[in-house]
Amino acid sequence: MSKPWPPPPDLESINEIVATVDVEGFLAEGAPADEYEIEAEEVHQVLSSWSIAELTADRIEPVLFEIWQRAFELDAASASSRKPKLRELAEQIARFFGPDATPQVRGL
Repeated sequence: MSKPWPPPPDLESINEIVATVDVEGFLAEGAPADEYEIEAEEVHQVLSSWSIAELTADRIEPVLFEIWQRAFELDAASASSRKPKLRELAEQIARFFGPDATPQVRGL
């Protein structure tokens, strides 16, 4: 039996994508690999109930913004400075799981 394409978002993949984008730059500075585990779990929890058609960068970005603002207790200016990286993260998630997803290999 073939699996559906694209696959639904899974926690392991969301963790990997969040770590790769490294919004705060913590991993680049040597933080533990699980630095964004809580945020990735929140992202996964929200997105796992969405349909594939809903998994677009424009829909995902505000969710990420809200999670980041709350998780890192960011004021408006600090939160706004994260927008480019959060957009990149939203685009990566949509690229792997959204309606325009194509088969890809991460981690190479």
